[in-house]
Amino acid sequence: MSPQDDATADGTRRRGPRKGTPRAPRMRREERERQLLDVAEAVFADRGYQETTMELIAAEAGITKPVIYDHFGSKENLLVAVVARARQDLLASTAAALAAIPKHSPVEDYFRAGVRSFMQFFEQRRGSFRVYMQESAVAVVAGADIESLRQAQAREIAERFGDIPQIAAYPMPYREAMAEIMIATNERVAGWRLRNPEIDLDTAVEIVMAVLWNGFRSYTSESVPDVGITPRS
Repeated sequence: MSPQDDATADGTRRRGPRKGTPRAPRMRREERERQLLDVAEAVFADRGYQETTMELIAAEAGITKPVIYDHFGSKENLLVAVVARARQDLLASTAAALAAIPKHSPVEDYFRAGVRSFMQFFEQRRGSFRVYMQESAVAVVAGADIESLRQAQAREIAERFGDIPQIAAYPMPYREAMAEIMIATNERVAGWRLRNPEIDLDTAVEIVMAVLWNGFRSYTSESVPDVGITPRS
């Protein structure tokens, strides 16, 4: 039920959720922020960015709109925060999957673990992924912020590649390029799976590996041309 101005018995206007809307319990600021991100992620995923209003999110959270503005400032900032959290959670999941691979394992094992981690994350967090895949639709609103988050994620993955002995010798710019390619391929295949739910996880992982690994396995640090690329600071 959407918030609106309700008339009180004396005819004055009362702002906030409609009478009878369940009120969320009082929370510490960080708890409220997590709750609002959870609610916003679900509403954005269900309604899409353009059709989502702050009133809808406030009603679902059982609060008034000013609480959301106090935490995030705008719907745009709230969207960026939702995507940023999804990317950070995904990065943590991927890092854990790579760390679980024994040192000096074949490089292919690291790549497969990273791909599987990505696919599993968005299988378990479909709401996150539906928001994540709306990015093109909101590029005018928050595109620069979202692209900055994607680039930061690629840099972090590239740095983690440095923990893999067989990849550590690659120049950082090339590790970044590998990370960008992996992210883009995983995103597109995960989106394709949403439209084709009959495709199981193992099949999706092997499709990505067929594309990525067949190219990367012949690419060694010795074969990287010296073209004078300077890593980003």
